[in-house]
Amino acid sequence: MKVWQIASVGFIACILGCGGAGAYVPDEQSTGGTPLQCAVLSLSLPGSMEVPQGGTNTESFSIINGNVEALQSRAAGDATVTFSISGLPNNVTATFDPSSVTVPLDSLRNIDIDFDAAAIQGGTAYNLTITATQSGCTPVSGTVPFSVYNEGS
Repeated sequence: MKVWQIASVGFIACILGCGGAGAYVPDEQSTGGTPLQCAVLSLSLPGSMEVPQGGTNTESFSIINGNVEALQSRAAGDATVTFSISGLPNNVTATFDPSSVTVPLDSLRNIDIDFDAAAIQGGTAYNLTITATQSGCTPVSGTVPFSVYNEGS
């Protein structure tokens, strides 16, 4: 059964009725759409992260799937997310482990970030933004202070 037609691709609309309000994303032919199901995600970040000058360090954070807004009588489910980071200084790399994770409903997953500060001056502070993205949904981000410290200081 076709619920709605729209002429603009990529437009997200709110539909009332048929069991409640929800997002509805039209398909590429603009002849209907596909229900979009987005998890209610949150990040639990530490108070700060750090790496020694010329060294490596592993820090951790958690992603929580608190709820899934089921649309058009679809059952709630898992959220598969990928991670990205911005704000890293030059010559510092960050690798997520795992880089993508499936978080079941009402659960959390711990994620490690491996930092490598090859050749950078210590004693500098930065702000990193960590982002979790579920395909087709609004990303969730958090900011954490990050420092490169001089070993032995």
